[in-house]
Amino acid sequence: MYLEATHELNTHAWSVRSESAVAGMRQTNAKQDAQGKFSSSRRPQRRGFELLAWFMLILLAVGCLSAVLLTPAQVHAGGSARTLGLWHFDQVEPSGYYTVTPDAVNHNNGILGGDPSPALVEGKFGKALRFEGVNFVYVPISFLVGFPPSPEPIYIPISPSLNIQDEIRIDAWINVQEFTNASYNNIVVKCNRVDPSWENVTRVVGLAVRAYPSGEGMQASHGVLSGFVFTDREGFNEVVTSTPVVTLNRWMHVTFVRSSTGMHLYVDGHEQEANVVSGVRNPLGKIINGTEIYFGHDSKMTIDEVSITDLSPEALTAGAQIDIGPNLLVAIVTVAVVFAVAWLLRRAIQLWLVRQKP
Repeated sequence: MYLEATHELNTHAWSVRSESAVAGMRQTNAKQDAQGKFSSSRRPQRRGFELLAWFMLILLAVGCLSAVLLTPAQVHAGGSARTLGLWHFDQVEPSGYYTVTPDAVNHNNGILGGDPSPALVEGKFGKALRFEGVNFVYVPISFLVGFPPSPEPIYIPISPSLNIQDEIRIDAWINVQEFTNASYNNIVVKCNRVDPSWENVTRVVGLAVRAYPSGEGMQASHGVLSGFVFTDREGFNEVVTSTPVVTLNRWMHVTFVRSSTGMHLYVDGHEQEANVVSGVRNPLGKIINGTEIYFGHDSKMTIDEVSITDLSPEALTAGAQIDIGPNLLVAIVTVAVVFAVAWLLRRAIQLWLVRQKP
């Protein structure tokens, strides 16, 4: 009896321990399942956040490289000159009430003026226009509106692309028949007017032959080449060749350049020594806008192949070509930094919590 009772007691105890072990295993498995489900549910969120963080870091790197690589100096250096006006002077044609000579690269057609108007003659390349001191070719940049009266002039833009403000080049072939009595025998001159009178016309930029009479502060000299600009900071500035370089009845190529190094004059491709007669050689500031351009005004010469070139077009259009401005770049960098810092803080907090566990 005693042995049977002892056997039943041991059997009962083993059964109880077995049931407790099974229950413990079930609880452990349930806990692991719960942890597994929780971890599985958190894993996609963590993965997505990490991908977003990496994307922001890459975006930050791209933004920094753009800020470094696309500096104004490099964009400017990589830019190419752009011809904004080219007049071959090979033909004249009627256009409404006017007779015009076409612009070969844009729509800045020149209007023939004076009586008689400039005549087509044999030129350096095909035909050219001959000026007699009483005629000219006129290219409107903007029209001055006289009515209604206003304290400030009102302008209607016609060819605003010809308002080059930084670096400019003017080229022409000329054959001078005679020096006129005018101080400026104009080849190309851009002017600005604030009212209809000629007395209030300002020379903005241009290329001319000077025929200095005595008494103008210089020794009498005929046939010096002149280039000039009017800037918003330095006013009127002019250089002339130190010696006469324009000879009569001979075709010659003349060039005026205003660049970052100053004002330069060229004859047949060779730079000429030049003296400053007004202002400074390298004026600061922007070239002011003008209302019109004249070819051959107050000149007795034949002119062919006139061109006006913007030497630094990228300085004005880089922002439009690169579809990312400075404000947008700052915003991208800021957002990327914020997300990168948030991601690092999250990782730091996770590591700290792991180390705090017993």
